[in-house]
Amino acid sequence: MDFSQLQAGNWLKLYIPEAVCAFSGDYAIHVKKGDPKRLIFHLCGGGASWCEDSAKWPSVPETAEKYGHVGLYTVCGDPQPEVFSIVTGEQNGLHSATAENPFADWSEILVTYATGDFHAGAGELTFTGADGEEHTLHHRGYTNLLAVLKVAKDLFPSLDQLMIYGESAGAFGVAAVAGDIMDRWPDCGDVTILSDSAMLPYDGWGDTARRIWQCPEHIASAVHSDNITLDWFKALYRKYGDKPRYLFSCGNFDHILMMFWHYAADGQFIMDEEYAAAFRRHLTAMCRELKALSPRFGLYIHDFMKETLSPGVLHCCFGCGLFTAGRIDGISPAEWLKDALDGRIYDVGVGLLEN
Repeated sequence: MDFSQLQAGNWLKLYIPEAVCAFSGDYAIHVKKGDPKRLIFHLCGGGASWCEDSAKWPSVPETAEKYGHVGLYTVCGDPQPEVFSIVTGEQNGLHSATAENPFADWSEILVTYATGDFHAGAGELTFTGADGEEHTLHHRGYTNLLAVLKVAKDLFPSLDQLMIYGESAGAFGVAAVAGDIMDRWPDCGDVTILSDSAMLPYDGWGDTARRIWQCPEHIASAVHSDNITLDWFKALYRKYGDKPRYLFSCGNFDHILMMFWHYAADGQFIMDEEYAAAFRRHLTAMCRELKALSPRFGLYIHDFMKETLSPGVLHCCFGCGLFTAGRIDGISPAEWLKDALDGRIYDVGVGLLEN
């Protein structure tokens, strides 16, 4: 279907021939037609592969069925139109067309994630798989992004408002590539960068960015510590200052991030009280550093679903019904985000980092 003929509010699946997923195959994005001057550029999530060992465990049925191992990263670059982010978003999430969603009439580009590299890679990794055979993993998230941006610029030549939003793996990468996205619309003076759930301590991030993912130099050179998200935000702020708004959200005991941290440290994909306490300490320190960058850096810390996942809480809250229905300090993520775009940037839930 021609995008120009698409009815407002509907989604269109677009193939990107220049893009490639982890193990080849077709790659597609999804575009929602809304206000042509207001765009949500959404970097999807789906795990990660950060070393040769993690590369052995893609999120495919064989990983669990044959080897009894959890899948660590998505590899499908040709999802169906009813992809998870859209379906769950229809339950009053950021993608929904419901009256509760203050962004329902915005256009949106949903950038599929299928390369295990936080949308930041530009190379290939050869590794020995669980089957003992040699495989090549295309860590081409950044080159895929450049191809998507060409299409995005054709569809939306000029913008009045741009929200660059990443969830999970996309939340890590949003700070790495937001500059490349902003530069496609240099005349857009109203830019918001939103990272939803991205904190994973790992001493090897520098090697991952340079050798495993082969990120471009402006992305790889920014990585200096065990907190890749913080490093990328610092680099982004050094270049762009207060031109965009900066927003960060995370659960105080994010169960998915804790399990990935545990696995990266000792190969156990589990949660426990020790990692929960350490996670909150790291998150508290990270939030302090983000706030030190700029008063325009707003935080939304939550403990959604703590009762059902104790000691862990929900991973990502902007693509589900809690976006509008959840309340921390009496404020929903939707209200906090809308206020930020209206120029009222503030913090929610920071007390959850201290209790």
